[in-house]
Amino acid sequence: MDPSLREIIVHAVMDARKGGLDAVAQRGAAATLLAAMMPSLDTGTVQLIVDQLYPFIADLGSAAA
Repeated sequence: MDPSLREIIVHAVMDARKGGLDAVAQRGAAATLLAAMMPSLDTGTVQLIVDQLYPFIADLGSAAA
């Protein structure tokens, strides 16, 4: 089964955090991975999805800390 948009973004953000990247780089990693896994999406759509979901994912990280 294909991963959900949320799962793709969570994976990218968590890996970026493990690498010590800041929030801007985490968003960039999420956008890059999402675009690679869903090539039918245009850049604007990818960025919109990441911008909408990232705050919820960022909150997950702070809640887990």
